[in-house]
Amino acid sequence: MNGLMIAFAFTLPYHVMRAAADAGVTVHVLGNGVSGALRSSWHCASYTRLGCTAEPGSETRILGEIERLVRKHRIDVIFPSDDVSTRLLIAIRDWLPVRSSLLPDLATFDLLNNKWNFTRYCHAHGVRVPEAWCFGTPGALRTASRSGEIPLPITVKPINRSGSVGVFHLLDEGDHALLDGIDYEPILVQRHIIGESVCISTICRDGRIVAHAGQRRDERCFSLFSHPDLLQNAERLAAATNLTGPANFDAVIEAETDLAYIVECNPRFWYTIYLSMLLGLNFMRPALAEAASGAAPETMVTDTLELSLRHTLGHYFHAKPIDRDLARYHLLDPIPYLLFRRGWADDRNVAIDVAQMNAYAWRETEPEPVG
Repeated sequence: MNGLMIAFAFTLPYHVMRAAADAGVTVHVLGNGVSGALRSSWHCASYTRLGCTAEPGSETRILGEIERLVRKHRIDVIFPSDDVSTRLLIAIRDWLPVRSSLLPDLATFDLLNNKWNFTRYCHAHGVRVPEAWCFGTPGALRTASRSGEIPLPITVKPINRSGSVGVFHLLDEGDHALLDGIDYEPILVQRHIIGESVCISTICRDGRIVAHAGQRRDERCFSLFSHPDLLQNAERLAAATNLTGPANFDAVIEAETDLAYIVECNPRFWYTIYLSMLLGLNFMRPALAEAASGAAPETMVTDTLELSLRHTLGHYFHAKPIDRDLARYHLLDPIPYLLFRRGWADDRNVAIDVAQMNAYAWRETEPEPVG
């Protein structure tokens, strides 16, 4: 199968490209900006620089380039790889010359990608999320925090970024200085849940989750796991929005109750997609499938990946086979790995402008959620 991947970032698209290649796709890339580094990978069949951004008004030009590459490379499927490319493909999907991977409609993407609208929607539809507030400026948040109107502990974040960019945790009074680092507006504030930070990754089709796995990750290890309450929360949201496509949910399992609170949703592919792939669960397969699969909705692998390449190489002949697989993943495609290590690609500014996320507008007549 020949695939055309649209990319504006580097880090996340690289791992999406690797997962697609593992699923049997010959990956051609159309992109600009830092995504140009993808051409350094053995798994990039070709890279074409897009001579424009994904700003409104550029759709006709982008479609023309897509049509040219579809003919040139005999493309079978087109898929996104980051926030910007996901929204772009959704917006132009009806005019694509070939099918796309599973994607939501534009209103659903904008709802889920806007963390404040997402939080309010969840409150209104029975999905467990932390109590939350939204402030227009850092000054307004400082006033509310220092007056005690917003009790600590809290987490603050932008409504439109990913990868933990701009996220701060204020656990006690000594953390108020962290607010000086806020460089975005508006600002989402959530009650900080004491517990274990986890994720659940999903591929959905028409409101039903067709592949999923809970994920645990820290600086050293990665593993997949099951948590019924976490899955039920994700299923409830998928059904309410009739979600189609990939979605990764950040969550916290509260230590005191073992209940799962969904913190945010990223309605796109996710950074750790390659780690679950190495554990035997490649989410790109159902995402790229043309028809619904009869496969089981979950494939659990109980092993744990050692993320430290230095540790694995230092104990290579005693390392687990799965850890050696991860080492080979990096070292057999060395240039991208060196670029990651040197911090060459800065993806922080690859984000959808807040003003663009207007396909879903929260109606003021809808009841405000109760935290």
